[in-house]
Amino acid sequence: MRARIHRGATEVGGSCVELEAATGERLVLDLGLPLWAQPDEEVPLPSVSGLRDGNDSSLLGVLLSHAHPDHYGLIGSISADVPIYMGAATSRILKEASFFTPMGLDCELAGTLADRQSLQLGSFTVTPFLVDHSAFDAYALLVEANDRRLFYSGDLRAHGRKAGTFNRLVNRPPEGVNTLVLEGTTVGRKPDGASAPKDEKGVEERCVKLFRDTAGMALVCYSPQNIDRLVSVFRAAVRSGRDLVLDLYGAAVVAATGRDSIPQADWERIRVYVPQSQRVRVKEAKEFWRVNDLGASRIYTEELSHDPSRWVMSFRSSMTWELERAGCLQGAWALWSMWPGYLDGKLGEQTRQDLEDLGIGLTVVHASGHASVKDLQRFAAAINANKVVPIHTDAPRRFTSIFKHVEAHPNGEWWEI
Repeated sequence: MRARIHRGATEVGGSCVELEAATGERLVLDLGLPLWAQPDEEVPLPSVSGLRDGNDSSLLGVLLSHAHPDHYGLIGSISADVPIYMGAATSRILKEASFFTPMGLDCELAGTLADRQSLQLGSFTVTPFLVDHSAFDAYALLVEANDRRLFYSGDLRAHGRKAGTFNRLVNRPPEGVNTLVLEGTTVGRKPDGASAPKDEKGVEERCVKLFRDTAGMALVCYSPQNIDRLVSVFRAAVRSGRDLVLDLYGAAVVAATGRDSIPQADWERIRVYVPQSQRVRVKEAKEFWRVNDLGASRIYTEELSHDPSRWVMSFRSSMTWELERAGCLQGAWALWSMWPGYLDGKLGEQTRQDLEDLGIGLTVVHASGHASVKDLQRFAAAINANKVVPIHTDAPRRFTSIFKHVEAHPNGEWWEI
């Protein structure tokens, strides 16, 4: 069995790995959009035979590790004849997201990934391993063929609300792995400051304090698909004597998880606000059931403005001025609970400017979705592969000083597993 990385060997994002068995059969692990890609920018597909036209029967499918665009973002450009595999919850979440954003995905699956349940795809045996990540239903993948074993980490961490999955992998790793393709997002990056939260529990504690210290509405900017973060924000809201207000997108995503243990729109301490942009979307699509089904959970600006100090609002910049016109933002404070680097992008700059115009302060409260270098070392030591190949990193040369048996490969180069 051999492999090549198409994107990700020297950058964070855009991950794509092609595997080929001795029979000539092939699989693709992830098909991500590079982080440098601008909205509506056309990014060429990796040079994988059969990916665009579906005319190469040796391509058995694309397996997506999780629902982040830098791992699935190019899947909409491939032929409908190419089989696609992902987690069942991942598929439901991306389908709901497709109603609200161009970065969603609604496609038919050839099969689904489930924790430690193996799939036989031609000469390949693929076993997913549920991992802790800021995306719900995320997997690492063990791929076997021709008596060789490759373990693809996908993206993972050890400090989220599913940290037990990381510890289980470290304590009971797959045996006899020849090659570990290991993400290294944090390798070579400056560590977060000492005051930054180290895990989701730390995020929750920081949010509790900020919510209690805020006189008016607490506005939280975070991804609705980051379920761990949503849980942290909800728990902090309740502990600070507030209720959480989701938007329609967030309510759809939590329902799509299929887990009634995750805060849902019909919970007592949760309400759902439908901002103007989403009302327009519902009307244009004539999917009125999306708002009609909310029933008593739906909240309007009249109730929000009556006592803003009661609410923690799942916030996006497009909501700013309708909330301001309704008198909801007096005494408000905002929290940015995503990667701080996004603040330098178009969305972050617009959010900062809108808040500044209204005199609303902004605090960053975030814990990374990726494992620290120390946890990556624990992980690599447990897998104990014959070689470690860097991916999803902008510092592959640093791997040799951190891990044993490192073998870096440039994008496009075939190498034996």
